[in-house]
Amino acid sequence: MTEPKAHFTLQSHCGICNKKVSATPMLNRDDLVSALQRGLDVKVMHATAENEHSWSLDDQDKQHLGDALAKHLV
Repeated sequence: MTEPKAHFTLQSHCGICNKKVSATPMLNRDDLVSALQRGLDVKVMHATAENEHSWSLDDQDKQHLGDALAKHLV
C-alpha cells in the first residue's frame, strides 16, 4: 500500500478567481477524514500573487476527496 502524502492539493473551483485551481485543505488528514464522516464543512485555500483565497468544498468535491482518502491516494 502506498504511504499517504503529508501535504497535498486537490483540484477545486475557486469562486473568487472563477477557475479551477490546486487547493490545499486547511485540516490535516485525520481531521479531514473525521469532518467528511461527520458531514462537516471542509475548507481549502490557495495562494495568489496578491493574497490567499479560502472557501468550503461543495458536496461533489467532498465526495472526490473522501474517495481519494479512502483509497489512500492522498
